[in-house]
Amino acid sequence: VQVPCTVVLVGTEAPNVHISPSSLSPPAHYSDSYIACKLEATSSKIRMRPENYWASLVFISVAFVGRCIGGESTLDPQIAENNINVLPSGLYWKNLSVQTADGAFLLRNCCGSVENGHICGILGPSGAGKSTTLSAFGGTISPSSRLQVNGEIFYYDKAMQTTEALTVQGGRVAWMQQKDNFFDMLTIQETLQLAAFLELPQYAERQRRQRVQSIMESLGLIKLKDRMIGNSAAHNGLSGGEKRRLSLALELVSMPKLFLADEPSSGLDSTMSKKVVGLIHKLVRQRKIPCILSLHQPQSSIFKILDSLILLGPEGYVCYHGKASEAVSYFAGLGFPCPKQTNPAEFLLDLVSVDSEDSFQANEDELRVSQLAASFAESQQCLDSYSTPRLKLNNSTIEAIDLKETANFPTKIKSQPFQPIRRFGRLLLRSWRQNIRNHHVNLFRLFASGGNAYLFTRIFRSIKKGSFTAKSVADRVALLSFGVINMSMMTLMKTLDLFAKEKPVVQREQQRHQYTSLEYLLAKTIAEIPLDTGACFAKKSHMNQSLQRKLRLLHVRSLKALTSRFCFLFSFFAVFAVVFTSTLKSLCGLRIGLKALTGVFSLMTVAGASLGFAIGALSPTGETAMITGVPIMVVMMTVGIINPAGVDESEPQPVVVGALKQLSPIAFAIKALCLGEYQGMEFGNPSNGKKRNGGNIFARGRHLLQDLPKMGALALVQNGDQVLVELGLGRDSYKGAMKHLAVLSLGNLVLSWIGLKMQAS
Repeated sequence: VQVPCTVVLVGTEAPNVHISPSSLSPPAHYSDSYIACKLEATSSKIRMRPENYWASLVFISVAFVGRCIGGESTLDPQIAENNINVLPSGLYWKNLSVQTADGAFLLRNCCGSVENGHICGILGPSGAGKSTTLSAFGGTISPSSRLQVNGEIFYYDKAMQTTEALTVQGGRVAWMQQKDNFFDMLTIQETLQLAAFLELPQYAERQRRQRVQSIMESLGLIKLKDRMIGNSAAHNGLSGGEKRRLSLALELVSMPKLFLADEPSSGLDSTMSKKVVGLIHKLVRQRKIPCILSLHQPQSSIFKILDSLILLGPEGYVCYHGKASEAVSYFAGLGFPCPKQTNPAEFLLDLVSVDSEDSFQANEDELRVSQLAASFAESQQCLDSYSTPRLKLNNSTIEAIDLKETANFPTKIKSQPFQPIRRFGRLLLRSWRQNIRNHHVNLFRLFASGGNAYLFTRIFRSIKKGSFTAKSVADRVALLSFGVINMSMMTLMKTLDLFAKEKPVVQREQQRHQYTSLEYLLAKTIAEIPLDTGACFAKKSHMNQSLQRKLRLLHVRSLKALTSRFCFLFSFFAVFAVVFTSTLKSLCGLRIGLKALTGVFSLMTVAGASLGFAIGALSPTGETAMITGVPIMVVMMTVGIINPAGVDESEPQPVVVGALKQLSPIAFAIKALCLGEYQGMEFGNPSNGKKRNGGNIFARGRHLLQDLPKMGALALVQNGDQVLVELGLGRDSYKGAMKHLAVLSLGNLVLSWIGLKMQAS
């Protein structure tokens, strides 16, 4: 009941019990004044008898908002029977605590609330648990973190008289993260439209576009909608403030009931920080939702924007929760006045900070923090007195709330058929755009492929056109080996770098259950992995017709536009392998055909990319993946390279080396290339390239001596098949090596899927 202030009517089980105003002290976390009056409770009614002038105002306000006849106000029987007090809509929590596996507290027994349209700031020194507290509110603490969360958090809707558990996974919580993470090759409009498609699949495309348009207009992004987001190296990308606004827009695409922000002013100057926090405050007031944000060192202008405040100390102690404007006077009453001309936020942070460098000062600081926490605990009235009924929202209630919160968003449409296919198509289109628009990286890879191929042919000059000589055996093995290493390293590092950038975005989207790990992995694989150009061009027309026929049967409009680009994009990404192999074939005398050569290098690129996926998915962070990828590739190279001097099969191979060889894609790529190069090769005259048969025996002997390799068992070889035997490849086949390479690629993709599933959970 609002008089203008909120009045909570305190009932008791025994009727006619008088509670004087002086005996009721308002809890520190509650922001409004309290007036108690005499209550007479019946099974279905509450009769109020005013005791003084202020209570009379309460009585008049009750008569104004409810049905008051003869001094009686009829309430819901369930509320009267359960002594449910009148609470404003908002987020409530009681006895909330977070502990580590070893029992250390990150948050201790916290109770409180944030009303709709209010913004609550969390202040505290570094390591006090601000981000952990936000994660507890959003329900994003994963089991793998080994943190134990106790207590109760719920959203109470006064109009509907219902409570609801809000989670990020359910789309009811907007979480603005500390760092802006996007697909940097997409535009603002493309990013928001994809987010709307993933967050609101039950609405029509026209409605989603209208929502994105209105959000961009409200946040001042409409003029920038076609600008690419870019990264730190991009000169025409978005600024820090623009990226913060985009992060805010991304969270508002859905219809949240709670807005969380982890240091929204991080990395911004003071002017932009105030604008961003002020914009958040404006939006949560317009949408009438509670907002909780963590702040590291807010300026005084930002502190004034806050409606309420949670002050955290070390070891999870809560030293204050209440009105932000009353925090300074509260601590002044405890004997800690704020000096004049001092930022209140800095003063509060100093109160709960502990000096870790001076042990004597640290003891004093810890004693002060414990006293502040104890004082607040004594004055805090926990939420038990203001409990609300635990009613579960049904679908119709949720739908009604959704429609109230979203103006100009009138109707839902039925669940669209083939939604997973549509979702996969959008993810595939995003990955393709991310790849094809990365012009600097693509141009570098293109020139590196051609340049390295040219360099290899200049180094290994004995591989001449029209001449298959025994002297060139070692150079051929070395050329093919370095070619495989070159392509695999370029692919692996590019994949790891891209995966590291995309991983935070994917984790955020999977945390909201927007798509499955398998859908993302398949879309990423198809967009990243190049195929054999010859096969792709040969089947282009057939694939286009086949895909379009299937899409017509499925009525999937969103994918029809992709079919015309399907083979072109595959061919585009196979360009790197084609440029490398074409340069090799044109500048040296490799015997293996261009199609087989391109096929091996394309499949090797597949294996390198899939290995990058697996390392990235199984690593906890992108930085860890980059650090781990290099030594893993070094091991794969070491066990995969074939010794041109030959292999002594009489000595048993160590078990560890043999096992690693079976896992090395480089080993099987080199094996496939050597088999394609040497099978059926006959050595000819080094001077004219003709086969050594007939002619003067002395001339043949002279050429034979000039042609002999200078190392190991290869000095006695007479044809390519003998070379394969000496290299230890006599029992292998080209098809077998290619199949093993494909199996390794598939296995890496399965590991990638497992890693994504583990991190998504």
